[in-house]
Amino acid sequence: MIATLVAITALACTPGNEPGASNEPMTINRIAYIDSNGQLVTVDPDGSNRSTLTTGEVADSLSRLGGVVAQPTSETRLYGWPVWSPDGSRIAVSLISGLRPSEAEMSVQSLESSSGVGGAVFVNSAPLTIADGTPHYVQWSPDSQRLGVTAATPEGLTLFVADANPVDGETTPTAALPVVRGAPLYFDWSPDSRSLAVHSGEELSVLRLNDDATGFTAQPISRSRSFRTPAWSPDGTTLAWSAPGGDSEAVWLGKPDEANYPPMRLAEVEGACSFLWSSDGTVIAVADRQSDGSPAYRRLRLVAADGSAVRTVRDDDWILGFFWEPNGTRLAWIALNSEERTMEWRILDGSATESEAAGESDDPVGGLRFSPSGETFLMLAFFDQYARSHSPWAPDGSALVVAGNQQYLSQRRNGSGAAGPHVYVTDLGESGGLRDLAAGGIAVWSPQ
Repeated sequence: MIATLVAITALACTPGNEPGASNEPMTINRIAYIDSNGQLVTVDPDGSNRSTLTTGEVADSLSRLGGVVAQPTSETRLYGWPVWSPDGSRIAVSLISGLRPSEAEMSVQSLESSSGVGGAVFVNSAPLTIADGTPHYVQWSPDSQRLGVTAATPEGLTLFVADANPVDGETTPTAALPVVRGAPLYFDWSPDSRSLAVHSGEELSVLRLNDDATGFTAQPISRSRSFRTPAWSPDGTTLAWSAPGGDSEAVWLGKPDEANYPPMRLAEVEGACSFLWSSDGTVIAVADRQSDGSPAYRRLRLVAADGSAVRTVRDDDWILGFFWEPNGTRLAWIALNSEERTMEWRILDGSATESEAAGESDDPVGGLRFSPSGETFLMLAFFDQYARSHSPWAPDGSALVVAGNQQYLSQRRNGSGAAGPHVYVTDLGESGGLRDLAAGGIAVWSPQ
């Protein structure tokens, strides 16, 4: 199990940009990944200023037992699935540690992005994973003060809310609040960090936390299995979900804080669907017609949030996931090239009206055709959840990052070949370009 936890991403502050130094937003612009030794590394997009934030082994100090000096032992420490805090000051990262795999301890560490200093903020009650090589799913609250942590427990898959700041001098973190237990389990923090939209099994609810996060009140919203992750609008007033309505499934928009606001039927969908708001809240990208036995969708539409326009981008393609530009209107999506048996980044204008669409192409961005690493494949399979935590976009929209192999490996279904997956940066400017940054299984860009 430990051996499968290979690669991740994380990002750090550049020298001289310590958090809180001024009222100006920090400029971080770093890419984080896990190296071949299972350690957290950050690097500039051009490959310079590489910094390893963690170490793989911790040697126990010599101790005396009955007058006999015991031999020192080493504790293996392997990291995975890092997530940047929205303010860029910290990185939450999963850690598997122990003297041997059968005695592994799993935890979530909160580390300073500039130095790697920090400690545990959540510890598993048992060494269980939510997926192969994946101890947790972690999503920061927008105010960077708390973490939503999905973890496997002996009682079942559980969502916890944990304090994101380790306690100085304490090795045991403050007890996390168990919020919901059930499977499948997906969630989204509200922009004000006071509520969680949670989809557990068939139940969709809004959970409003107490000020000290020691409890919550629940508001049932709907029941459905036709979607995974609910989605708050950027302004926090509106929630999107999918549920039956009339003769078919549909995407709905509702205002949980307004009791007299009836949900609005936004768009009809066929079968399972996924959806994400644009960063300005004017458009919702909707994928549906999921292929049986595959995470791919066949249709991608851009729907105006007020219902005034719908633009069908693809109606018979293989769509594996999409991610909105952080501070812009473009949508990056990943297409499956069935002939080459590879995946490709593509970019499109994010307008819901056909007349404004421009500059689109079926050519892969930067000429990159890749087979994903195991971690990247998992991220794409659940992209509507990971879009909240693992953005492939550069903060200024100038490039994308992805981890995998450039050539398809016929012996494997993903990009974890003998040479191992690599982290690639594809520039979106006129000159284009592709950079191989390092060996790594998943990559995520800093939020700033």
